[in-house]
Amino acid sequence: MTTKRTEDQQSLNAIDSIWDGWLNSFKTLQGFQAEIDEKSLQAIDNQKEMLNSTRGILSKIEEEANKKTEELKTSLQNTMNTIEKEQVGSAVSTWMNQIEDINNSVQALSWAPNKAMLDLFSQSQDQFQTSVKEALSQQQQARSEVLETIEKLTEQMKQTQKGLLPSI
Repeated sequence: MTTKRTEDQQSLNAIDSIWDGWLNSFKTLQGFQAEIDEKSLQAIDNQKEMLNSTRGILSKIEEEANKKTEELKTSLQNTMNTIEKEQVGSAVSTWMNQIEDINNSVQALSWAPNKAMLDLFSQSQDQFQTSVKEALSQQQQARSEVLETIEKLTEQMKQTQKGLLPSI
């Protein structure tokens, strides 16, 4: 009788071990999926950081270009002031205004599209990040629901097999 009981207990332990092993494998798979989700979000954050860095560099370049333009303007103005002749001064003043207009046009044509493109890319990146986070959240919720259902199913299968064991 004791031998029968020991065999039944070993069979019950074997059933529990099989189902617990299966369930742990399923949980491990879900853990890998969560890691992949996290790595995806990190990649998006890295892209966003690179984009912000690019924006900062472009802003610095623009500031330097404006500073150099002002230095050139000041230098030309000083030169013009040195030449105190009215006709030459008027011509230089007109020439300075034309150079300033050309410089402003060049800057508008070169910086504005870059900024607009960068802003558009930033907005797209933000929308993509929001979409990915939402999708990952939905996937996590679905995985949690599936895990809960599988845990219940595993427990039912254990109980069913334990119930069948004495009848064999």
